[in-house]
Amino acid sequence: MDAADDAGCANNDAMDDIEDMKAPGDTTRPPRGVARRVRRTKEQVVGEVVEVPDPTSVVPGVQSIYVKTYGCSHNHSDSEYMCGLLAQYGYSLVGEAQRQDADLWLINTCTVKNPSQEHMQTDIGRGQALGKPVVVAGCVSQGDPELKFLTGLSIVGVQQLERVVEVVQETLKGNTVQLLERRERPSLDLPKVRRNRYVEIIPCNTGCLGSCTYCKTVHARGRLGSYEPAALVARLRSTVAEGVREVWLTSEDTGAYGRDIGSSMPEMCNQLLAELPDGAMLRVGMTNPPYMLEHIDAICELLRHPRCYAFLHVPLQSGSDAMLTAMRREYSVEDFLRVADVLLAEVPDMTLATDIIAGFPGESDEDHQATLRLVRKYKFPILNISQFYPRPGTPAAKMRRVATHIVKERTRDLTAVFNSYTPFEHLVGTTQRVLATDLAKDQKHLVAHTKGYVQVP
Repeated sequence: MDAADDAGCANNDAMDDIEDMKAPGDTTRPPRGVARRVRRTKEQVVGEVVEVPDPTSVVPGVQSIYVKTYGCSHNHSDSEYMCGLLAQYGYSLVGEAQRQDADLWLINTCTVKNPSQEHMQTDIGRGQALGKPVVVAGCVSQGDPELKFLTGLSIVGVQQLERVVEVVQETLKGNTVQLLERRERPSLDLPKVRRNRYVEIIPCNTGCLGSCTYCKTVHARGRLGSYEPAALVARLRSTVAEGVREVWLTSEDTGAYGRDIGSSMPEMCNQLLAELPDGAMLRVGMTNPPYMLEHIDAICELLRHPRCYAFLHVPLQSGSDAMLTAMRREYSVEDFLRVADVLLAEVPDMTLATDIIAGFPGESDEDHQATLRLVRKYKFPILNISQFYPRPGTPAAKMRRVATHIVKERTRDLTAVFNSYTPFEHLVGTTQRVLATDLAKDQKHLVAHTKGYVQVP
């Protein structure tokens, strides 16, 4: 969605930061063949003696690591950074086909939907069944570190990515290390191993300003924290110099960028576009409607720029104001319609992607029909339909749920409407300028995108 683009010398002093592996003044060590299992909670130590391989025989940096990533592009960017740090230290990275031979599994998790967490939990179980040391990263481990299936596993928090090498090293020795304390946002100038050598994913901010009743991401990522424009420009310059030709801006809400530092998403994007060479493209990530309205004219101008894709992911979630209020989405249907109408009218070849939650608690048939009418009206070319999943610890999990069979029926209704139209029919017979950045699955044909980010295989 792997190429080791960055390499360098490992810092052999990295382990000095494991300051609490030994109590002050403690000069004793377990007998040979026995090591101290260390469980950290906010980097506090609880000691337990267990039988493990001799830690003195574990040579760091020579093992193979299998990395599995779930979730959004922000998660994938985090994994690329962790892979870059591990590769820089000397670890080899293996894919799905070689996972059974890997010395350690690193699972980067997503907390948005139940199925993602279930798949991740299954992967952890498979790794444990094979006797693999497992390190868990991402939003699930950060937001719910006390989950039963995480017991005894090493964890690296979303703001502790720079210490992934330490966590891996200690885990390979038989220790359990959990680094969850919130720190400054990870640096943008870390080494990376990209899924696609021509595509760079840059997180422009972390966290969000929302408080949606169904979402746990804010528990993991925290409130809005924007990177300074200068840091983003510097990252873009370095990646372009490495041959990157497509830059994705990602965050939990790209539209909210800069509200905490006196900047804005359009202002920052224009600074990036000034550094982007001809033939390269910028893709702006998911933006929620409330912050779009503040800069809608500037956003339209941005999306018309020849080096910016005319593509935007703006979640709707429901065509009913009652449901949006229950979700605590902080905008109305009318707000969304205004954003959509302006974008489609002012940006040529605009591709508008959106999300719908089917069967949110309290959703009536009238609410559902309102959503269907909007889908029919706008014929969204990209429509992400999700059944409601109660995430533990969220207000929505305590709300009275819609019957499962009704939720499934409504999901089928939405899918049927989507399948009833041909989104990109207007492009048939036209000639389009495209940017090719990947190979198709057959490894023979190129995959490219138009200015509206329509994929052309």
